[in-house]
Amino acid sequence: MMNDMMPTIEETATPDILAQIEHEEWERGNEQRERWEPWESNFGPLLTQAEWTQHEHDLNNWFDQGTLK
Repeated sequence: MMNDMMPTIEETATPDILAQIEHEEWERGNEQRERWEPWESNFGPLLTQAEWTQHEHDLNNWFDQGTLK
């Protein structure tokens, strides 16, 4: 019963708090990209754009076939 009265993050967050959260998420994304760059510069991309597109197509077909249903 008490949980119904607890405010959500949307109700309590001010614009400056939301901006801080968004900035921290952006920084984490930058850190991930920066860690990947040396590997990609030494060994090339994991997949080319054509290979990635084919992978997405194959994966979507697999889901459409209901393999996991």
